[in-house]
Amino acid sequence: MTLAYRIMYGVGFTPWEQDEPIADVAELVDGPHALPVGRALDIGCGTGRNAVYCARRGWDVTGVDDVGIALKRARQHIDQAGQQVRLIRADVAGGTDLGRNYSLLLDIGCLHGLGEAQLARAVANLSRSAAPGATLVMFAIAKGAPRPAPTGIDPDQVAKTFVGWDLVASRRAKEIVMHGRLAAAQPYVHRLVRHADS
Repeated sequence: MTLAYRIMYGVGFTPWEQDEPIADVAELVDGPHALPVGRALDIGCGTGRNAVYCARRGWDVTGVDDVGIALKRARQHIDQAGQQVRLIRADVAGGTDLGRNYSLLLDIGCLHGLGEAQLARAVANLSRSAAPGATLVMFAIAKGAPRPAPTGIDPDQVAKTFVGWDLVASRRAKEIVMHGRLAAAQPYVHRLVRHADS
């Protein structure tokens, strides 16, 4: 999937990029019951829009992506916004140390592109990076969307896949409009919390 993302960023076709964060992220960062400000990890950060959004609100943000051109654009976006965000070029399913004690993890369309074995490695890596009680917000389409869509993650598999996490909310994200061949995809937003004793 990384090659596909490199090609799409290269030609400027990035339909997943949105100017505003999804409602679930805005609620946790800016809402009346927002999480306490802490360390945030933007998984598959792309051009850094969510990273900048969180940094502007006082979060200590790290963005990780495996596509060089995306990170280059993220750095430009971050600098233009006058924010401080640490960027890491890495495969979240690899062995790179992404840091520790993140209280908020954002995955807006990265993990659902991984195969089963890659996803298991990514979950283990992210679990090591998350503080006890950390919140993960994940946007993912369900399996079965027409190619070249990401692999997808079925909603009923989320709890089983994220060992050491509690699935606290899962909803069909009907407000997120998918375009082209992805119009048939079923987008979901899942919210998980890391076990406090992990």
